[in-house]
Amino acid sequence: MNRIILLLTSAAAVFAQQPCENLTKLALPGVTITAATPVAAGSFTPPGARATALKVPAFCRVAGFVKPEVNFEVWLPANWNHKFLMVGNGGLAGTISYAAMPAPLISGYATSSTDTGHVSDNDAHWAQGHMERVIDYAHRGVHVTAQASKAVIQNFYGAAPTHSYFNGCSNGGEEAMAEAQRYPADFDGIIAGDPANYYTHLQMGAHLWITQTLENNPDAYIPSAKTKVLGDAVMAACDALDGIKDGILNDPRRCHFDPSVLLCKNGDAPDCLTAPQVETARKIYQGVRTETSGQIFPGIIPGSEGGQGGWGTWITGTGPGRGSHTTLGMPFMRNIAFEDPNWDFRTFRWERNQGIDSDVDFIDAKLGPIFNNMNPDLKAFQARGGKMIQYHGWADPDISPVNSVNYFDSVQNTMGDSKNFYRLFMVPGMYHCNGGPGPNTFDTLGALEQWAEQGKPPAQIVATHSTNGAVDRTRPLCPYPQEAQWKGSGSTDLADNFSCALPK
Repeated sequence: MNRIILLLTSAAAVFAQQPCENLTKLALPGVTITAATPVAAGSFTPPGARATALKVPAFCRVAGFVKPEVNFEVWLPANWNHKFLMVGNGGLAGTISYAAMPAPLISGYATSSTDTGHVSDNDAHWAQGHMERVIDYAHRGVHVTAQASKAVIQNFYGAAPTHSYFNGCSNGGEEAMAEAQRYPADFDGIIAGDPANYYTHLQMGAHLWITQTLENNPDAYIPSAKTKVLGDAVMAACDALDGIKDGILNDPRRCHFDPSVLLCKNGDAPDCLTAPQVETARKIYQGVRTETSGQIFPGIIPGSEGGQGGWGTWITGTGPGRGSHTTLGMPFMRNIAFEDPNWDFRTFRWERNQGIDSDVDFIDAKLGPIFNNMNPDLKAFQARGGKMIQYHGWADPDISPVNSVNYFDSVQNTMGDSKNFYRLFMVPGMYHCNGGPGPNTFDTLGALEQWAEQGKPPAQIVATHSTNGAVDRTRPLCPYPQEAQWKGSGSTDLADNFSCALPK
């Protein structure tokens, strides 16, 4: 009987589907539909300078904006799977995430994305004098896009989606956390990858701290050519701690690496670190701690120093001031936090002095309530039957993975065991959202679907690593605090030879 009802419902939804062009006449409060264009099945090139042509099914491409200026697109496949998936943004947003939209569209999802209410200028000048844009970027833009997308879906198909999902990493992970905590009715399934949810402290305690550490003293800068030397020393010291020498640290918190082992004996050389460079590495690992505020943000933990997408991308860059911590963090600090494009990072006041607030206090008071999504009380999301999968690369050189562990622990302390609706998967050897020496490709959406739709929580998620397009390693990702442990026989490159268990 249930199957018959499902078939009738599906037939009714297809029957009710209206011409794409009619959506330009759709009247929604505060929403303007600017275009509704049918796209034929075949080759389609998404907007973007690096976009390549893809084979797509027939779909209706809808563009619009929510007042005051939150631009969005919804792609509506002719052969709909009756589900909705919204994809998140990266960095300072400012563009619709076109690159992430084709894959779910091809799978039958009605798919949407937003620019979060501003146009990217790579330096956050858009925020000057526009607090409404800051709020839209921080959390409102995704929320109103979710609402508008569902309304468009309802009007186009004549039916609401049976399930609504959100998938984002980095800033998209922060958006995911905002949805679960601030707007728990928007989605019944959420994927939060490497989330920037302690946003103000990430900006201060990672982006700014690393910028100051590398640039306050010219002798302290570590050339990117030396990051491999540092990474090799970390692996030599810690790779075998998990029982396998495989270039991956199962839990880098066990690696108590001292960079002074690389101290140059006779002046500077390519295979060692000078005393100022040793101190730089030590500061980056430790993170910043103040007398008045304590640990501002966890440090970058060992394991991401040498590979492509590691320290050479995020920390050292190709030269001073060119690492992504600086290129992402300084625009925020100048144009959003201090609203002064000429602000000098060297002037930041870490400590309170004679009762006067520090800049940490100032930014937290001004922007913390807008940006930070650290509320461990997820009861409203849980009560609606929501399911959330959070993941984080253990070798993330951008957002310390310890931040995800800290948030997970805070939820457990507040709500008790959350495994019936919220699970964290740590990814050994993965850099920021992808890449790294560990298995870093995995299907969180499939796992979320099984959990939300079939009541099957993920006991593990198998991840793969590829070289030149060929899979050369698989391994299970385990619900934290479990981790993948080798059974003692068989190849350590095959997931079947591992089991999930609590660390010994």
